[in-house]
Amino acid sequence: MKFDFFTLGGRFRWEDIYNYQDWRIQRHIKARKYRLLDPYDIRRDSGSFSKCQNALLKYIHACEIDRPYDDTVIILHDFARTRNSVQYLADSLKESNKNIIAVNYASLHKNIAAHVQLLTQFLQNIEIKNNLYFINVGAACLITRKLLNSNNNYHLYNVAGVVDINPINSGSDLAELLDTRRFCRRLFGPMLTEIKTRQALSIPKLPQGVPHGIIFCPSTIHKLTKKLLARFESFPFLTPPSEQSYADKIKYITDSTFFPLENRDLFLNCLQYLTTGDFIDDNDDAPTE
Repeated sequence: MKFDFFTLGGRFRWEDIYNYQDWRIQRHIKARKYRLLDPYDIRRDSGSFSKCQNALLKYIHACEIDRPYDDTVIILHDFARTRNSVQYLADSLKESNKNIIAVNYASLHKNIAAHVQLLTQFLQNIEIKNNLYFINVGAACLITRKLLNSNNNYHLYNVAGVVDINPINSGSDLAELLDTRRFCRRLFGPMLTEIKTRQALSIPKLPQGVPHGIIFCPSTIHKLTKKLLARFESFPFLTPPSEQSYADKIKYITDSTFFPLENRDLFLNCLQYLTTGDFIDDNDDAPTE
């Protein structure tokens, strides 16, 4: 098979449309062209979607790539981030014996409805034999909520659990501040407005019957900036519900770091939830002021 060339992995202008054991078919957000990347972000083929699929089949046969596991875990990165931000967590969770897929979506270029359409197509392309799990970081919780409430998607897949990490189910205070600036609206795209409180609350909660857990593991920077955003925590005509009202299973990890997604306690609790449907039971279940 011919060697092509290294890429940057399609950080912001490419979106994942297919994944097979970390081999990805990506679609460009503007040109509607496709390319096949291997696990090392080397482009192996490009052209139409079917052309990339056929090339992947050849690599599967030539490289003897293992078949996916029965259970599938979809990891969605936060707003204004890429799949690289969750790659450490994804790599760590591979010991769960599940098919771990970190999906890249163009959060700075499209709205939530477009991301839902992408994920719907993505799930139709991949093979899900048994249970499906979602792990959402930050604003990705809104995408999963809309996904599972749209087009009867909840009934199409056996959703065994959803884990939100530092979610903004009730909207983002920072988005309220940034959306007042025209420059920020152009820079961060249409999703910035949609993660504000009123817009976030308009998205229905997860369907009843979907197991749902939330992990709070704030970064050091988040704690430092929280007081600066305090004046945006309440609104004259609306009192947003607390994040704790969205899930029955809540976990607080008070050992903050600059990179919470690399926190070992976070990884262990995600692994525990994927295995048992609950978080680790210890004495750290209450927030510290």
